[in-house]
Amino acid sequence: MDEEAEDEEDTESPAAPSTPSDPDDSSPAYQISPSPLTGGVGLFATRAIPQGATIFSERPLFTQPAHSRTNSTIMSALSLRTREEQRQFFTLWNARKLPRPGYPALLPALGIFETNALPCGAVISSTHSEGDRRDALGAIGKSSRGAQEGIFMQASRLNHSCRPNVCRSWNIDTQEMAFRTLRDVQAGEELCMSYVDVDVLATRKQRKAELEEAFGFKCACEACTLEGEEGVDSDRRRVAVKRLYEEVGKCGKEPTLGLRKVKLALRNLKEEELVHYEASFCFDAFQFCVLVSDFTNAKAWIRKAWESSCITAGPDSPTARTFKMYWANPRAHQLAGMLPRMTLSGPD
Repeated sequence: MDEEAEDEEDTESPAAPSTPSDPDDSSPAYQISPSPLTGGVGLFATRAIPQGATIFSERPLFTQPAHSRTNSTIMSALSLRTREEQRQFFTLWNARKLPRPGYPALLPALGIFETNALPCGAVISSTHSEGDRRDALGAIGKSSRGAQEGIFMQASRLNHSCRPNVCRSWNIDTQEMAFRTLRDVQAGEELCMSYVDVDVLATRKQRKAELEEAFGFKCACEACTLEGEEGVDSDRRRVAVKRLYEEVGKCGKEPTLGLRKVKLALRNLKEEELVHYEASFCFDAFQFCVLVSDFTNAKAWIRKAWESSCITAGPDSPTARTFKMYWANPRAHQLAGMLPRMTLSGPD
């Protein structure tokens, strides 16, 4: 394709593909039932739920600053809630009743909050460049924390899995946390997310130790109970993804090499069913393509990043809107044309 034809194509507005939609069935999508994972309770799908559907959205019961809360500030916030809400709060799991290495025992209200709090307002930027890639995305493998953290009563019933089928995203406009399916979920399947600060790209041994230290339980999810060669292969793939993330960030002047590493990371993520990290790598691939003015493949990569962000954060999220903008005009990215022109490749 010549340059004039390429320019003409880039000015067209893309026809958006169908976005993940919520189930048409108005019946409750989940119920609280005993969980074989923990011996306690969890949330279970009452019907089939498609990938990318919003299971529920929830406002926090109350919030606290991420780094300056105390038992007194939590009790003060609770005093503004109803007696029933206070009672429900004190039924939540407290992993900080007893001291463990690195985790001292805490008073009940603070212990419950530290066990169950989720970040409010942690936003992944999609406009980052090579220089601020790490600051924008945080440490891949771990969930990021915001300036405020809150208690979400329904979400507190979600158990942890190192192969989660649910992810969360904070809506700054509605001040709600949305919980979406990362893949198709069958009726009767337990709904699980990845807990804050748990590195799901670590090995099984490392994850189990981390969860037992921080939350007081031994992980028995499907990823942690793999045995033999399956377990070894899973560990290898997850560690490789984390390593590749570091390596991709250093390939700004070697787009061909960087793109090969992106594709390897995506294959490993697919094998591990960790789709919530796909958008990050697809955006990296998009940037490699715009660097060398390969706008046709850049569009293919940013579309894939957009589709992934629609699943994890919704089509109206800031990340998805930014990806869609670049899809319409990849030349708008600040890195466009900074390296000699060449043709790379699109998604597999």
